[in-house]
Amino acid sequence: MYLSKRISLTRNRQLGALCWALILAAGLCARFFPVRGLPFPVRIAVAVLLGTAGVVVVCTTLGLFTEKGDERSAENERRTNAALFTLFFLAMGAGLFLLKDGRTVLIGKGELLVIFSSVCLAKDLLFLAYERWSG
Repeated sequence: MYLSKRISLTRNRQLGALCWALILAAGLCARFFPVRGLPFPVRIAVAVLLGTAGVVVVCTTLGLFTEKGDERSAENERRTNAALFTLFFLAMGAGLFLLKDGRTVLIGKGELLVIFSSVCLAKDLLFLAYERWSG
């Protein structure tokens, strides 16, 4: 049976990166183009595409149908998480330094989707880079 086969961890991350890129592109397009002005069949097609991408993201994130990683992949995962946390820490520090006293930052749902999908895409791409070029 096809569903009983396991895919490699690298293929899992490639699928995740592709789907996060689709979600990021849709989020960016939705910010600049009126979605309600699209014809109904196009909206249905986009909804089906994004729904499929969402299911694939959930499956790849949970590791369903994915083989178990080895020590090298665990080390690359740790390095990826450390690098992303460091970048997030530096961004928050820059935000604290650059914001004037008493200013607040409001992040809407659309911006949160773009930020979250960007971070997840960066995590998958950084992991793939470590898998490809680490010793």
